[in-house]
Amino acid sequence: MTLVHFPQGTLLTAALLLAAATGSALLSRRVIGLHVMDYPGSRSAHAAPVPKGGGLAILIVFVTGVPLLQRVFHHHPDAADITLLAATVWLGLFCWRDDMRPMPPLWKLGAQGAAAVLVAWGGMVAAGHGVNAPGLVWRTLWLVMVCNTLNFMDGLNGLASGCTLIAALATAGICLAAQGSVQVWGTALMLATAIAGFLPFNFPRARLFMGDVGSQCCGLVLGALGLYMAQLPQLAHGGWLMPLMLCGLLADVVLTLLRRAWLRRSLMQAHREHIYQMAHRAGMQDTHITWHAWAGTLCGSLAAMAVGLHGASPVVALVVPGSMQLAWMAGVSLLVRRKSGLRW
Repeated sequence: MTLVHFPQGTLLTAALLLAAATGSALLSRRVIGLHVMDYPGSRSAHAAPVPKGGGLAILIVFVTGVPLLQRVFHHHPDAADITLLAATVWLGLFCWRDDMRPMPPLWKLGAQGAAAVLVAWGGMVAAGHGVNAPGLVWRTLWLVMVCNTLNFMDGLNGLASGCTLIAALATAGICLAAQGSVQVWGTALMLATAIAGFLPFNFPRARLFMGDVGSQCCGLVLGALGLYMAQLPQLAHGGWLMPLMLCGLLADVVLTLLRRAWLRRSLMQAHREHIYQMAHRAGMQDTHITWHAWAGTLCGSLAAMAVGLHGASPVVALVVPGSMQLAWMAGVSLLVRRKSGLRW
């Protein structure tokens, strides 16, 4: 059921979203008081210890707010809803444990994989097409990729959280315009609201970091929203929409991993070789880097709107955000060359 079919739900929705944003802000302040600190190290962009785990606030608001919003519109949770919430809670608790006491990378990958399989399975069951191995595998790989993308890109104030906020708002807008179900636009809107309450604590001056509990859960939900949009008959080329929105972040991660593989460097080892990290190391202000990432996500979101709502060619729509990313990479490469003692 949509806002068009249930206009009296608009006021209730606004009140619920306001309460969710307020709750996220209050919980973020409480998390700061837990004093789970992120101490600066060789890979850090910050110079002083900063509390982490702000993703807990996002997680709590999201998993409680989504069922409430769906209830307003009389949506009965299906397998996709239940498995997404269960997988998000599982991954969030695992990552919170990792934020307090870091665990081996393979354990993290295993936790991501378990959450991704559960979400992929639930989505396939809810769609009614049956569960098949190829479909389950590619959906799982997509979800794990987006989880890691948000995690890898969560290295500067507001970068990953702001990009998630923009992509979630764009998803909600597209699905509302297409008169999609509250299952999709409601999930996206609640994610955006939870992040909106947290973001002032993270940007422009970081008083709180999301931590893995935030970045990986945001990645899982964005990946699931991408799968939801791929199944909406009202949207043209639905499977392209989330990749278009996140094309800037995905390009940074994929190109960095390919380069490290080419140089025979470990893909599991932590590093500071992402494009945005090299820009920061070359002397660019962190706020400028974050603004560029937000602009890239906004540009990709506009491209997704053109594709999903107006039937534009995905390849043609990719030209503008793709060109923007190429210009960004060229500019960062030039900065790195000019920075004495810095090599990629």
